[in-house]
Amino acid sequence: MKKTKTILASLLVLTIALLSACGNNNAAAPTENNGGAAGNANQPENVKIRVGLVGGGMTPIIAQIGINDGSYEKAGITIEKQSFTSGADMVQALVGGSLDIVLGSYEHVLRQQKNGLGVKAYGEIYNGVGYSLVVKKDAPFQSLEDLKGTTLAVTKVGSLSDTGLREGLKTANIDADKEVQIINGGSGATMLAAIESGKAAGGMVSEPTISQMVATGNYRVLYDPPYDFAGITVMAKTDWVDKNQDAMKRFLQVSNEVNERVQKDPASAVEAMLKEFDQIPADVMETAVKNQLAKVPAGLKVSEEGAKNVTNTQIEAGVLEKEIPFADTVDLSLLP
Repeated sequence: MKKTKTILASLLVLTIALLSACGNNNAAAPTENNGGAAGNANQPENVKIRVGLVGGGMTPIIAQIGINDGSYEKAGITIEKQSFTSGADMVQALVGGSLDIVLGSYEHVLRQQKNGLGVKAYGEIYNGVGYSLVVKKDAPFQSLEDLKGTTLAVTKVGSLSDTGLREGLKTANIDADKEVQIINGGSGATMLAAIESGKAAGGMVSEPTISQMVATGNYRVLYDPPYDFAGITVMAKTDWVDKNQDAMKRFLQVSNEVNERVQKDPASAVEAMLKEFDQIPADVMETAVKNQLAKVPAGLKVSEEGAKNVTNTQIEAGVLEKEIPFADTVDLSLLP
């Protein structure tokens, strides 16, 4: 009898174990068969964001990488990219409602605030002017002080490249309106032609053209603006952000993740950037990528100093009469 009870007890334990196993398998089945349901529970709802940027350069590098390597798409963000030749036109599209997010200079935030429009910067993907002064390698100039009396080229007078050059000349005690001549040099081939022909002693150039020119051995960078400057910010209308906080937070989070990843391995970004600039050799692109990443701020945070430097240029240009408080123009609360 005792033996029988022992066997029955053992069978009971085994039966419970089997039933438990079956119960677990049945609970797991929907995840496997409907990977749909359980998988989607962890997947964010897909959102579409219309993003504007100025094409032709690499200052929006973080967004360019994220778009081209599928980082935003994997996070459930469909980016509708629109490329512009002018920052002013791009911001006008934002104000008009045909864009959700714009990647552009902080000066545009200030101008819209001055006009009474609710536009703010929610992050920054490039801290700097984005242009360097390039001269021929055998040019006699060794510093900005040597440029007095010369002709210098910017992409367009009044543009960001012009601002960067004038700020540099100011540090060298050169009056940009009296002691040098500043001309429109365009970009790419037209700028190269202006420098090569001697029409301009030097020109303000952006990446990847800088690395491409230097790689030939015929050119060198004379001046790379070293100061903080809120160059490319992530800006949007405040009413859009109020209604789409999750979308903005996810855009900023993915952008930050892209930055952290490629900072550790710049070479990993080359393939994505070659989709933007397919005429650039891979080794030159890697140099350009490293140069650009050096100016992406940690955490994508807009610095008060960088914002103030932009504000000062706008006051000097007569665009602003007085400084607009940082808190009125920048909101970093949605950054990861």
